[in-house]
Amino acid sequence: MKNKTLQLAGVLALVAVIGKFYAVPAYAQVRAALVQNRDEVGRNFYFVNASCSTVTFGYCQLDFPAVPAGKRLIVKQVSALQAMGALNSIQSIDLRTKNHQIGAFLTPKAMPANNSTLAYYAENESVLVNFDAGDQPEFIVFTNSSANFTSVVTLTGYMIDIP
Repeated sequence: MKNKTLQLAGVLALVAVIGKFYAVPAYAQVRAALVQNRDEVGRNFYFVNASCSTVTFGYCQLDFPAVPAGKRLIVKQVSALQAMGALNSIQSIDLRTKNHQIGAFLTPKAMPANNSTLAYYAENESVLVNFDAGDQPEFIVFTNSSANFTSVVTLTGYMIDIP
């Protein structure tokens, strides 16, 4: 009987030693697999350019691709350059949805290299504007001049999944 008790104690000690050394790494691996950030900015980066030129009807309307189903677009930065045919001719600049819900008004800044034939204006602004699935971002420059002008725009941000 004493021999069987010693054997049982030895088996229990061996199981305890094996459990001590092998249970912790297996638990750590399972925990690491459960952590994930699916909406991380770097995973779903958004960068789109658009331009219009030789506009003669008082505004430039730039339409960007519609947001796909199940997504939300977060625009964080708007960069734009306008080459206007006349000084002080910009009335307003805004970022909106195609159905005219304004997300941000932008402030044009005159560039120091203005000359007698063209006036350059730039915008490089941090914004926080969201567009839901199906929304189409739109950038519009309104002018009070009938002179031709050119506008180049870049939107940057990221997309997130909407459950």
